[in-house]
Amino acid sequence: MEHLSINLIRHFVETHALLGYFFTFLGVVLEGEVAVIFAGIFSHLGSLNIFIALSCVICGGLTKSIIGYTIGTYLGKKHSHRAFLKTMERRVSYFFPNFSKRPFISIFISRFFILGIGWFTLIYSGYRKVSLRIYARAEFMSLMIWSVGVLALGYFFSFTALSISRDVRNFLGMILIFFILFFVLEKVITFVFELLEINFNNGHKKNEN
Repeated sequence: MEHLSINLIRHFVETHALLGYFFTFLGVVLEGEVAVIFAGIFSHLGSLNIFIALSCVICGGLTKSIIGYTIGTYLGKKHSHRAFLKTMERRVSYFFPNFSKRPFISIFISRFFILGIGWFTLIYSGYRKVSLRIYARAEFMSLMIWSVGVLALGYFFSFTALSISRDVRNFLGMILIFFILFFVLEKVITFVFELLEINFNNGHKKNEN
């Protein structure tokens, strides 16, 4: 660690920038947040071009949207009896009980969730044959906000950590703390969202009765 420095890390990533862009793209396709935050961190350090990084994030997000919907459509046609689809339906219904009534808001919000719910929602959208117009609009709008927001968050992480200390151990330690806080906050937001959904559904049922 004593031979490691922020400049060395910056130079290493800059030298392998093409791989950095590729892994950013691939990371977004597979899941998302971690890869984009790292892209923001290295954009602030000057290793990656922030506009190219943003383009990779958007391309990865669009690719993920297309793949997810296509897989869902295929499964709906060829494997609608599979137990996997029932599991997926239960998981999506748990987070978005009003998916059938409000597909746009459910698809839009799902991108901001962790634990794979985003992938489940994309596949489920294709499986349930959600209107392509609604699906594309929800995915595009959420992707634009999510891409800029999470990339900016990574940029902010790096800026803040570097402002506090230029020692590589302190820098990496603070980045780790920021990651932990980010995922804890996302968990809390998810929990609050679940409570709001439950309260909304209970209130709706009472009004119907």
